[in-house]
Amino acid sequence: MSTILKEIELFVQYAVAEDMINQAITLVNQYQHDRVALRLLHEFYRSLPEAREEPVSRLVQIDSHQGVLLLGVITANFEYLYLVTEREVVFLGEKGTAIENEILSFFGYTGQDQFDKACLHLQELEEYRSETRLGKMKCPVCSVLEGELHQLGCPVEICPWCDGQLSRCNCRFDQLGVENIDVEEDLLKFQQLLAAKGRIRFIREQAPSYPRAGNTSIEKGTID
Repeated sequence: MSTILKEIELFVQYAVAEDMINQAITLVNQYQHDRVALRLLHEFYRSLPEAREEPVSRLVQIDSHQGVLLLGVITANFEYLYLVTEREVVFLGEKGTAIENEILSFFGYTGQDQFDKACLHLQELEEYRSETRLGKMKCPVCSVLEGELHQLGCPVEICPWCDGQLSRCNCRFDQLGVENIDVEEDLLKFQQLLAAKGRIRFIREQAPSYPRAGNTSIEKGTID
């Protein structure tokens, strides 16, 4: 961690005005033990979006899924969006930038409009904290954290139509009007229907083993 901290402090010296350096370093020190936040701050001060010499005032969490965080970076006058993991940082653009459909689907958004509403007021979102990911239970099957969407097909995921086990109930067939899902087109259509209905995110009360609707216990399996 010491190496990346030193590099960030060096970048800060050249990236922002002298009277703002202390402000920038204070926030960096706030995240000195958080690899995800440090990677983001390292990338921000290394490249400075649009060459705008403003220090970061806040980091906010918009969403997370399967170890990938969707974070907002707020400065005095601008707001930016980033995808961040412990190994990689991807700059998505200034808030309001069109996001690729693949990224929107990954986080469970049906489209740009739904995403824009979710991050309409970044200042009002919860500040990203190192503790955000600590103490959270992982899904015992697909390993997502509490509050995240399951990997599609995870037998722990709850059906938003009947509150049963999504991989075993009949809602997927009823919604599609078919007896089996055996072609990719049907699976893609079901994913769209599921996103539009609103997928149920993982919470620890979902974890096996306890009975679900109809006394059906959660079993390992996939959507078939």
